[in-house]
Amino acid sequence: MTKTELIRYLNENTKGRCAGRKEFKVNDIFISSSHNDKNFRLTPFGKETVAKHFDKYEVKLDLKTEAETGNQIINLDRYMKSPYFLKRGKLTIFEESIAAELLLLENDFELWVKNKEFNS
Repeated sequence: MTKTELIRYLNENTKGRCAGRKEFKVNDIFISSSHNDKNFRLTPFGKETVAKHFDKYEVKLDLKTEAETGNQIINLDRYMKSPYFLKRGKLTIFEESIAAELLLLENDFELWVKNKEFNS
């Protein structure tokens, strides 16, 4: 699914006004609007909105630091092909297969990234 497809779905399936407007724009939902098929990091408002329409999976990542780092966000942008939200080591995702991968790896984010690098 691309960002445009998700925005279209949200606009067709959300009733009333949200964020002061009738229709969502890419920047309402995603932090970066530069690419349609990557950089799926959500804004806080985007997380709330997408969670109303899709199942969400919250994963407490096993990280060396509590706060997210630029390197973690770059890796998520590189390997996530669906919306996600990261805050204070808690990753909210909307794709069951990635939630299962992280669960099988005991929420070890560094190992998940190594596996993605190996398979690329």
